[in-house]
Amino acid sequence: MEKTRIRVRKYAKLKAPIMIVGLPGIGSVGKMVAEHLIKELNAERIATLYSPHFPYQVIMLRHGGIRLMSNRFYVIRRSGRKEDIVILTGDTQAITPEGQYEVNHEIVRFFKEKLGGKFIYTLGGYSAPGSNPSNPKVYANATSAAVVAGLKDSGLVFGESRGTILGSAGMILGFAKMEHVDGICLMGESSFLDVDPYAAKAVLVFLSGRLGLNIDTKNLDKMIQKTAEALKELERQAPAEFPMPGKGDDKPPSYIR
Repeated sequence: MEKTRIRVRKYAKLKAPIMIVGLPGIGSVGKMVAEHLIKELNAERIATLYSPHFPYQVIMLRHGGIRLMSNRFYVIRRSGRKEDIVILTGDTQAITPEGQYEVNHEIVRFFKEKLGGKFIYTLGGYSAPGSNPSNPKVYANATSAAVVAGLKDSGLVFGESRGTILGSAGMILGFAKMEHVDGICLMGESSFLDVDPYAAKAVLVFLSGRLGLNIDTKNLDKMIQKTAEALKELERQAPAEFPMPGKGDDKPPSYIR
C-alpha cells in the first residue's frame, strides 16, 4: 500500500448528508461520542480507510485473528428528516505531518465527491485553564462567519478557545473550507483525563439537540459516576503539592485533536 485508500462496501444514496468525525484524541471525547452514536442508532458501515501513514501494527481480535488499523465510515439513514448522517471513527490518526495532510484531505474529498456531503462536525477535547471537569463547556470554531452566526445562541462558546487544533479535528475543517464545505469543531472542555466522559456527554447532548437525535446516555452516565469516584479517591490520596486537574493555578496547554 503506497497511499491512503478508501474501500467502499457499497455506495449509499444519501439525503444532504452531514458528517460527524470522532477520532482518538484528548480525553477520547470524539471517539466516545462517535461510538456511542453508532451503537445507539444502529449505524451501518459503508467504507473503510487504510493508510501507510497509520502506525505499523495490527490489532489482535477476540477470535484470534488480526486486522489493519483503520478509520471507518458509518451511515445513519433518517426517515422524515432532510439529512442523513455519516459517522467517521477509527483506531488512530496519521502519525506524520505528511500523513495528516493526505488522510484528512482524502476524507473530505470522499465525503464531498462520493457521498454528496454538505456539512461536517469534528469532535474533540479542549484543555482549558481552570476547567471544571464535572460541568464542561463546549467550545467551538467554524469554517465561516455564517456558521458562527447561525449558532450564536446555541450555547456553544465561540471566540474563547486559543491556540491550534491539532490533528484530524482541525485538518478536516481546514480542507473542508478549501473544498467549500461548511463545518464546525465542537470541543468538550476536558481536564487532562485519558478518558473524559464528562466532556463527551456535553458534546453528545449538544449534537443530539442540534440534530434531533433521541440518545440514551446511560452508559456515559455510568462512566461519569465511576470517573467521579476515581477522581475523589485520587484527590484524597494526592499530596498538596500535586493538585488535581482543574484545581491548581498552572495553565495547561489549550489545544485539541
